[in-house]
Amino acid sequence: MSRPKILCLHGFGESADLFKIRSRNFRSIVGEHAELVYPDAPIDVGSLRDALEDSSESSGNQDFVNLSWWWTRRGGKTIELRGFTKTMEYIGKILNEQGPFDGILGFSQGGCLAVIIAALLEGRDGPAFGVEVNHPPIKFLVVAGAFEAEAPQYQYIYAKPLANTPSMHMMGTYDTVVGIAKPRQLLKMFENPVVFEFDGGHFIPQTPKCVRTMTEFLVPHIPGLQPKPSADNVPEHPPTPPLESA
Repeated sequence: MSRPKILCLHGFGESADLFKIRSRNFRSIVGEHAELVYPDAPIDVGSLRDALEDSSESSGNQDFVNLSWWWTRRGGKTIELRGFTKTMEYIGKILNEQGPFDGILGFSQGGCLAVIIAALLEGRDGPAFGVEVNHPPIKFLVVAGAFEAEAPQYQYIYAKPLANTPSMHMMGTYDTVVGIAKPRQLLKMFENPVVFEFDGGHFIPQTPKCVRTMTEFLVPHIPGLQPKPSADNVPEHPPTPPLESA
């Protein structure tokens, strides 16, 4: 039996390599039970030096390519998603050549893109991929710090919920990049979404509680994955074995 395949989409100004580190919690949860595909976004917006702290996978500062799925340009009352058409064609080719994908993990701008992809594959009218795509609907979404695309021409994508796409949403109450209101607004797109709000900023949390919540959400979608025991259900001391009679 083949392993589920999950498409992992990084945020604005990041890269596949950086997102592998940012999403290490997710990778540790799924382990060998799923195949994770991390593409680089097609738009280069410069170079980025990121100091990776508190990561066993980092050996000090590392250089990462600074990539995005589109560049938002505001001019008066108009909002343009520059590079969006290029990205949609690029994603269409990934779906055709590396799919089918069971789920998508998306962070920030990658989470926004993940929702658009899921909507299109569920049959929602929307921006074309630019190539013919023959891919089944996405079975689940996990997004963090995600939001709706700002351009007015794409707002109809969010007009009604995605009825067949289970989702989990992580959002920080102190997010200073996209705020907390935008990720909450996105929830209306989904029926019975799993929501994990945490006291933090614009990142994927690494706490044991988040691990348990994420694992519980993923278990039905990834064969072989086992739920993490709750701290309340783990005894502080192992039980004392009964004394054997002489």
